[in-house]
Amino acid sequence: MYQSLSIEPLQEFGHGALRFVIGNSAALLDAKEIDSLIAQLGQIRARMQPVPSPQPEQSRSYSLEVDPCWHVDRSPLFDGVVLLLRHAGYGWIAYSLPPQSMARLNGALTMQPPTQFAMSPVVN
Repeated sequence: MYQSLSIEPLQEFGHGALRFVIGNSAALLDAKEIDSLIAQLGQIRARMQPVPSPQPEQSRSYSLEVDPCWHVDRSPLFDGVVLLLRHAGYGWIAYSLPPQSMARLNGALTMQPPTQFAMSPVVN
């Protein structure tokens, strides 16, 4: 039997926290614990079916990071680069880009992209 889940943001000792309630049980998570939960959920979701669409969905509104922090690094393990992008809610996410993907990304960044997706800005 499933029980309802509620999530309530609150201030605990001057810091942001989340109170999770499932049935008669509750847990209070601080920022570090939320980061850990998000990472665990991301790893679990990556193994679930159906996989996320390989293309952005036009019917969905996406969170927009304005001028996000980013970092590029090389890895001795493969040919290409590691691109890290910082999201205000998810933290740092790393992507390995092989040379052909880097070339496609470079081409995409130098041309004017179409504006066809609804996005809500998240100020960083």
